[in-house]
Amino acid sequence: MKNQREVIKEYRNIKLEGRFIDLIPISESDLSEVIRIRNQPKSIYFFNQNYKLTLDMQKSWFEKYLFRDNDLYWGIHTKDGRLIGTQRLYDISDKICEQGSTVLDEAVAAGGPYAAEAILLSIRFAFDKLNVEKIINDNRFDNKNMNSISKKVGFTFLRERNVKGIKYLYYELSKENFNEVKLQKTINNWLNR
Repeated sequence: MKNQREVIKEYRNIKLEGRFIDLIPISESDLSEVIRIRNQPKSIYFFNQNYKLTLDMQKSWFEKYLFRDNDLYWGIHTKDGRLIGTQRLYDISDKICEQGSTVLDEAVAAGGPYAAEAILLSIRFAFDKLNVEKIINDNRFDNKNMNSISKKVGFTFLRERNVKGIKYLYYELSKENFNEVKLQKTINNWLNR
């Protein structure tokens, strides 16, 4: 049986397949598109980012990412191969990890259950492949979509956090409380359209 670090290394080269999207490990060739998506007004707002990212900033971050063994960063790709967002598991340890960095291109966000499926795929991966016991995340207090998804899958609100003067809601999800049924129902409803 592979240890967690070996699984992380292996899955830096393997995509996770969904019904509407695939999570494909981010590569250097994706960085320009990631910057475009991350610099859209809603992304800047929900990430509480008071500056625009540059390609040099993202390349510098990516170079450091490649040497970390506790972080997985995926591009959210439509089935026709378009990069439309990102999803991440990070600060991965034996028992816990953080799920986040979920961002979608504003032009396509409402066109399918892309965020829901990306989150569902990453949570399944954390519990099934990384064997963590808990996942944490925090969402800006007024991010209705992300807070709704968090609650649907069983995240429990723990406390409020202040991030650069803005309130964030800090959640925890245990494997026992993971309820994928509601998000799967949303995905199935889209399939039946």
